Amino acid sequence: MSLLAALTTTDEIATAKDSVGGSRVRDSGLYPLKVALAYVTKSSGGAMALNVTFKDDDGEVRQQFWMTSGTAKGGHNYYIDKQNQKQYLPGFIHANALTLLTLGKEIGSLDTEKKVINLYSAESKAEVPTQVDMLMDLVGQEVLVGLIKQTVDKNVKDAAGNYIPSGETREENEVDKIFRLKDKMTEAEIRAQAEQANFFAVWEQKWAGKVKDKTTKGANTGTAGAPRPAAAAGGNSRPTTSLFGAQA
Repeated sequence: MSLLAALTTTDEIATAKDSVGGSRVRDSGLYPLKVALAYVTKSSGGAMALNVTFKDDDGEVRQQFWMTSGTAKGGHNYYIDKQNQKQYLPGFIHANALTLLTLGKEIGSLDTEKKVINLYSAESKAEVPTQVDMLMDLVGQEVLVGLIKQTVDKNVKDAAGNYIPSGETREENEVDKIFRLKDKMTEAEIRAQAEQANFFAVWEQKWAGKVKDKTTKGANTGTAGAPRPAAAAGGNSRPTTSLFGAQA
């Protein structure tokens, strides 16, 4: 059985919606990037992550998408919200959108292969050859990435071993939205059978050149939502993934 077989989707859970909410830190904006590495890891608590290294001529962008909860919470790709409704984890939404918008397949249908790559080891304090579960189908695929520059707290351990804000900050990039490269369509637009891409312009107007403050002082600022693109007629039902198709 595939390592990702449990990452299934269902009509009972709402799919991705359009909202705006390694290398040098880039300015917020839209970047055409190629997948250089895509491999799956698990935390000590059993949570599963897709680790992606995107690349272009200016360098790399590394992102870790947490696709499931830990073993103690059931290892699910969803959570229960305050209205007692199931919602997909944000990391799963990004990872699934990445495979849908490039391969035309949901991530749960893909297989992994054992590969050895150089990864940083905290114990060795250097990169060492490490065996990982690689998604070879994703390697070499291209997408348009909505990348946000954000300011976050630098955390330190307290006496109890918990990480707390140190009072200092740093800047980093975060993948906020993924678009299909050939036409700038989002997963939501494709599912709605929209006639043209609209949300990329909404996203760009909201975020291009902006910095999101995710520090303790600025938490939840700069994340106001944006309207969803209008669905095309007859686009209310959830279509099959064959609607996406692989990129030419």
